[in-house]
Amino acid sequence: MRSLLFPVEAPNFPKWSCKLQKDISADFVQRAVCFWFGMSVIGQLWTWPLTLLLAWRSLMFAGLLAMYIAYIWGPGMQTCEGHSWGAPLRRNERWQSMWLHMADYFNAQLIKTADLDPHGKYVFACYPHGISALSGWINFATEATGFSKLFPGITTFPMTLSSNFKSPLVREYCLLNGLRSCSRKGCSNLLRKEGNAVVLFPGGAAEALLMENGKHKLVLNKRKGFVRIALQSGASLVPVYAFGETDTFTTHIPPPGSLGCKLQNLSHKYWGTSQPIFSGVGLFTQKGLIPYSTPLTTVVGAPIPVPKFEGDTATPEFEALVDMYHERYVKALLGLWEAYKDEFAKDRKGELTIVE
Repeated sequence: MRSLLFPVEAPNFPKWSCKLQKDISADFVQRAVCFWFGMSVIGQLWTWPLTLLLAWRSLMFAGLLAMYIAYIWGPGMQTCEGHSWGAPLRRNERWQSMWLHMADYFNAQLIKTADLDPHGKYVFACYPHGISALSGWINFATEATGFSKLFPGITTFPMTLSSNFKSPLVREYCLLNGLRSCSRKGCSNLLRKEGNAVVLFPGGAAEALLMENGKHKLVLNKRKGFVRIALQSGASLVPVYAFGETDTFTTHIPPPGSLGCKLQNLSHKYWGTSQPIFSGVGLFTQKGLIPYSTPLTTVVGAPIPVPKFEGDTATPEFEALVDMYHERYVKALLGLWEAYKDEFAKDRKGELTIVE
């Protein structure tokens, strides 16, 4: 119903500020916050060299680092698959106010199409992934668009690669912001509690390699793990479509069979990550690796109730249910596209396509 479709008013957090802000344009501050987000996404690439350098220079630090790594690679992995840390930074007003600048940069808004029962459990399956799932961070890892006001009683846990929780410093940063391991065990643990919602981008690294401005290509037909999680936990499926995500960068897709294409495929196969070739803007220039300030509008669809499956999951009966609810999810996601494409994807180059 149209009456339920409304952008949320941003929380009344004080804007992050510093002594230099008076002399710095709003655009620069917004780009700086986006730059920090990008640095956190690739945190594994710079925190490992930093910590190893410190270990090389200090024998005491090397010993402490060895014990720390033994812990986070061992018993500490349980932390990234459960509730214990919560999401303390989402309650920190100063931290949250910083992300308002990022939301302003993209003119981001979150649109609700139906209420979510706080006594329910939910699997948010979001498309498209884009280069770095910017919409997922803004809407579900922060309060920049007022998620908790739109959906009171629902706690979101954006799920990310397990390797992030094996990396020094990146692990704590993720946990403090409410991110958790996207392992099946992690999802199942979080979905034992009412009011929890795990946030997944099933398209993942494979979809990031397909991103083109104005085009909407989804890796969806063969992605059914999120449906299996919903059936095993009795969590409702929530379709989410992030308009504008594919326009945040300019990408270059190497020709099939080229060296660049082979290297990207190897990275995806063995490390589970993608290495897309992309560009945006810089802090002071019109070329760089910061995303363009394209409008981002995320539409949260109505939940699809899914019963908890109590039987043997290695049976044709279970797989038949997976296919049935996957089909319902795809239909609902396509419905969101059809309902909002003329409003939020006016400059699209073709219609939405499920390529895999």
